Amino acid sequence: MQGAGKLSLSISKKSRIKSLISIVMILFFLCFFGLKEIDSSKTTYLMTGAFALMSFLMNRIRIDKDKLRKENTRYQKIVLAVSASLFGLIVILANYAMYIELPMKFRIPVIILLFLASGTVFLHIFLFCNSYLNTVTIRREDASVKPIRWFFICFAALSAFYLLVFFLCSFPGQICSDSLNQIKQVIRGEYSNHHPVYQTWIIGLFFKIGMSLFNDVNKAVAVYTVFQILFIASSFAFSLMTMIQAGCRKSFVTVCLLWYMFTPAHLIFSFTLWKDSMYGAIICFFTVAFFRILKKIGKYPVFNYILFAVSAVGFCLIRSNGLPAFILFMVIFAVITVIAIKRGGHIIDAHLKNIFILSGCLFALGLSILLKFPVLKSMNIPQADTVEMLSIPVQQVTRIAIEKDDLTPTEIYVLEQIAPIDELKERYNPKVYDYARDVIRYNGHQEYIAEHPDICFNLWLSMVTRHPFIAAEAWVDQTSGYWNAGSYYWMKWWNGVCEEEGLHLIVYNQTADDLFHSYVKQFTEDNSVLILSYNVGLHVWIIGFLCAYCLFQRRKDCIYALPVLCLVATLLIATLMHDEFRFGYPVYTCLPIIVFAAFGYKKLSTF
Repeated sequence: MQGAGKLSLSISKKSRIKSLISIVMILFFLCFFGLKEIDSSKTTYLMTGAFALMSFLMNRIRIDKDKLRKENTRYQKIVLAVSASLFGLIVILANYAMYIELPMKFRIPVIILLFLASGTVFLHIFLFCNSYLNTVTIRREDASVKPIRWFFICFAALSAFYLLVFFLCSFPGQICSDSLNQIKQVIRGEYSNHHPVYQTWIIGLFFKIGMSLFNDVNKAVAVYTVFQILFIASSFAFSLMTMIQAGCRKSFVTVCLLWYMFTPAHLIFSFTLWKDSMYGAIICFFTVAFFRILKKIGKYPVFNYILFAVSAVGFCLIRSNGLPAFILFMVIFAVITVIAIKRGGHIIDAHLKNIFILSGCLFALGLSILLKFPVLKSMNIPQADTVEMLSIPVQQVTRIAIEKDDLTPTEIYVLEQIAPIDELKERYNPKVYDYARDVIRYNGHQEYIAEHPDICFNLWLSMVTRHPFIAAEAWVDQTSGYWNAGSYYWMKWWNGVCEEEGLHLIVYNQTADDLFHSYVKQFTEDNSVLILSYNVGLHVWIIGFLCAYCLFQRRKDCIYALPVLCLVATLLIATLMHDEFRFGYPVYTCLPIIVFAAFGYKKLSTF
């Protein structure tokens, strides 16, 4: 008995020491991000630190109240360690500007402390959320609903609200320089795949219908905008209907419906003629069809497979990074399928679904490659230029050339063949590739890159291996908005119409327009909390957290985040802007189904 008492005392002492260390780490995290803001937003990190402090206190209360604490398994400890380490790595990379100027004797300890503090913050938030979410139920196994009715209710509510704001405040839609370029292609019949030509042709189809009906450019463009609004509303309604069919509680679906309806991003993107608006809806259809197949949702499985294959083609064709992202998705899913079959020992019904999905992927990939390359080539439609997809290498090489004066004669010669070095240095912006790209496009010779890829690759490799830390800084600055929750880009949406070809903005009701813009303004830089609704990095954090939660629970439902994560991955190797909201828009369109899959299913799930 005496030995047991000493053991209990020892455990209690260790627990107090761990608690003290946790408090110190969380306070360090809060103090660090309470310093002067440097290339980062304090709001997200301070809110994260405050949430961690609250989580720590709630965890301690729960442990003291329950007396007994369930020990995590070895597998769960590994998941926690890897997830916390990944979060720590993200934080120290994203915020390098806050310690990079410190002397080395201070810099190393700060990096180590920040890494440990970030891991501690993640652990306490995760453990609190895990204990709380295990008691929350957003899905019932015995749900009895009429899905078609829910689809039309959601579709009617979303489309009616979007159309109302569109007609009263923003007719014929928000038209930026990119969408104006596509409209000009339709009017003049001169096409390019710089902006995906298949989406341009869809614009052209409805534009021509509008011209035949109204003989007015503004109204012709509005016909396409109405189609886009209905298409986007149908993708959201289909996602919500699927959640209802899967047993989701009506209260949660209602919350998601309101989120789709009143979040300014969804509202404004519904009538903005960016390709990204339609693409977000396509990825939503794709992810929901993927979910329906694996969860066996609906009475007609063939419909799910057809929708999956059709949306997969759109996945590949309607954005330039769609094809590589789709290939990455297919490869990862194929590896998961092979592992599942090996563990199962033989092909069973669950594995057949995977094989059918992969067959649909192969069909979509083959058709997309055919449509994107041979078909467009036969029609003499040019692809996007070479330099468009080289943002990371160009930014890294330019950054090194600016900060170091050690270019070899060979490197100088190769660079001069591509673009004037001094002009590249002068126009360099660490977070926006457009300026360096335009130097190469208009004052350089990007053909040299296509003709000598081996020489250009060796140039990049030589400079990056010689200065890896500068190259890493250039990569962080160019991509951090997609994985750092403390990063923003000024352009969230387009506001207005490029007035060419007879196009002009019409506001039919000034009072409604004033209300609309007053509402949207609440989500700008004036409000440091509401602006987080446009923070792509924060939403990627949330999805990463959901994946960690599923893995911790030994469930495979994190698979439904795979399409959007593959898209984000392609942005990390080729993005024009460090934090372009529209590039990350599919993260938002798919978020409700990903959240539902992560939290709605409590039992172990397999493929």
